[in-house]
Amino acid sequence: MLPRVAAGVDQLLRGQRGCLTRQQAVAAGMAEHEIHERLRSGAWQSVHNGVLHDLGHTDERWRLHAALLTQASTGGWPDGVALSHATAAGLYGYEGVPADPLVHLVVPRDWIPQHRQDEVRLHRCHTPAHHLAHRYGLPVTSAVWTALALIRVLPFRRALVVADAALRSGSCTPAEMHAALPLLAHLRGCVQARQVVELAREGTDSCQETETRFVLVEAGLPQPDVDMRITDGYGRLLARGELGYRSKLIWLEYDGFAVHTDRQVFRRDRTRQNWLVSRGWFVLRYTDHDVYRARNQIVWDAQSALRAAPARIAALRPGLSPEVDEARRQLGL
Repeated sequence: MLPRVAAGVDQLLRGQRGCLTRQQAVAAGMAEHEIHERLRSGAWQSVHNGVLHDLGHTDERWRLHAALLTQASTGGWPDGVALSHATAAGLYGYEGVPADPLVHLVVPRDWIPQHRQDEVRLHRCHTPAHHLAHRYGLPVTSAVWTALALIRVLPFRRALVVADAALRSGSCTPAEMHAALPLLAHLRGCVQARQVVELAREGTDSCQETETRFVLVEAGLPQPDVDMRITDGYGRLLARGELGYRSKLIWLEYDGFAVHTDRQVFRRDRTRQNWLVSRGWFVLRYTDHDVYRARNQIVWDAQSALRAAPARIAALRPGLSPEVDEARRQLGL
């Protein structure tokens, strides 16, 4: 049976998600042999050079705290050191970010690392002070800076997925993204970041929806509308779709397999599709196979629908639906 740790050590462990540095432990009154005994018994583990973890503490974010302690042996967070990139994106709940086993930290450009850590990736850069924040008690780059740091360096399509996800999370807005763009001037990927921000949209439902939209944009087709809504005369929502071309009465949807294995969802979607067609909409539905393996078919379908839209709308009966009347009005009919 190991003796209880000193009160100061216990306080540190509780306040630092079960982590502390060897330097902190000694300063709090532990002798080196006591530290060694806890490591030997398996009660503690050495996770980085000089950073220890008490296995009795199970906070899910202990790895992040431990990574930060590699750059702050006394426990205080130095200015300009924060969780960033994919690690920060996980804290903000951004979907579509490629899995990354490393913990990412930004540090000042002139930072001298205390130790080289295999599981920690340091990014030496200047992070504006107003883009440093805290989340769950941990120093982190701001929501918008996190998004921009990723979309600068990811492949374009994945960057757009992440940008849409950042907006979907509610952690940042298009205006905030645009306002931060000048701060990226002369940095690698600044041109791509500007292009991605221009294409990013609020109101998307999923990463697959963004992928579908990118297929169309990459092919040179007009940027589709997102968050398509049909309401009645009182503003009550009658139907909502993912994307399409409202003025052309083209409704596009991505159907995920997991959702549509539910019988009620399957039935409701088919009823809604028939209802949309009865109101003059041309409906196109796609799956993961189309988005990832048959993109040319999506492009061909959309091109054909856009070309045929004026004649198709002109042939629809006036008064069929408010959407038809508006589409006819825009065509000058």
